[in-house]
Amino acid sequence: MLYCTKCQTICEDSTRTCPGCKRSRGLRPIKGEDEVFFMKVHEIEAAEIEALFDEKAIRCRMEPVKGGFATSVYDPEFLPTDKNIFVEYQDLERANAVMAAEAEDPEPETDGEEDMPRRKRMVIQTVSIIAFMILVMLMVLAADSVANWLKDLLMS
Repeated sequence: MLYCTKCQTICEDSTRTCPGCKRSRGLRPIKGEDEVFFMKVHEIEAAEIEALFDEKAIRCRMEPVKGGFATSVYDPEFLPTDKNIFVEYQDLERANAVMAAEAEDPEPETDGEEDMPRRKRMVIQTVSIIAFMILVMLMVLAADSVANWLKDLLMS
């Protein structure tokens, strides 16, 4: 396996350029202590994963996506709160196993509440939107009536 020193990803031995950054320089055989890119997650997930890795003694490092540079608000691929997680190559297998085990664990039980059926949720959202629009129209009409009443009062 080869290691890209620029984007910190693992490449196949047969590759000439890194598939992540398209760079050919900086590819070298990987060492156990090299930090490799593990995954990109939202800030809250990053904190949960960091706590899980600390519990399992897996060395990891978190950094903002794009190395701390501000990302565009309209860039759907990167949010300002996204984090890249890097783990040492020697801990990569354990990190994958921990994440696989975490994914297999069932979600914690709720307080007996079930998720609302999709149809019911759609009906509630539609009624809420219609009620909001009626409320806005009533407020506009009330403001218009008050403005006309004040205008008549001041003009007399």
